[in-house]
Amino acid sequence: MTLDDDCRRLLALLTHEMRSPGAVVAGYLRMLKGPSTSDLPSREQKMIEEANRSCARLMHIVQELSDFRELAGNYELSRTQVPIFPLCEEVITNAAQEGSDVSFVVDDADRDVIVDGSDVRLKQVIASLLSATMRERGNGPVEARAFAYRNGGPPIALVVFGEPGVAQSAGDVLKDQEPFDCWRGGMGLALPIAHQIVAAHHGSLWAVSGSRATCALSLPLSA
Repeated sequence: MTLDDDCRRLLALLTHEMRSPGAVVAGYLRMLKGPSTSDLPSREQKMIEEANRSCARLMHIVQELSDFRELAGNYELSRTQVPIFPLCEEVITNAAQEGSDVSFVVDDADRDVIVDGSDVRLKQVIASLLSATMRERGNGPVEARAFAYRNGGPPIALVVFGEPGVAQSAGDVLKDQEPFDCWRGGMGLALPIAHQIVAAHHGSLWAVSGSRATCALSLPLSA
């Protein structure tokens, strides 16, 4: 999606107007959480905690609006060579250390493949797709399986997200593609932003029909 100038100006104004009062509310909530209020009844403390989480969520959405405005314009990537599968492993290992039931599988022969792009932005994509899959799987375990695919066209890095044993071959994932719904609820703007980042890397996102996968990501390998 490319936004026209009026839409970009509207988003810029919206994020500015929301960020200022949001920062004030967040500051006062931090004060309310301080030691001086530790003797409040548990009901009031719970209300403060819930308000603080909701405020943090709103501020995160404000930042997402700013990111979306930037990415939907004439966005120029700061490109470098990125070992994409170790980057995936880093994101997924961090999620596992935080208590999520997630795992990553890649053949050793494919581990060191390289893509051209932004490691920061690609990490953002992987985290968003992992979060979306965890949300859709509920309490079930999640696996990300990675392949380097070099048959029948330009070589690509392929990452599939879903339940354990999500895919046995890259061909299984590539043959059953359905449109990726990046506007589903509960994820804020994380998935539309991921879609824009992947497009800027000349990659693809899709849902996988008839399998245990939730979604798949492909990126062109570095020449």
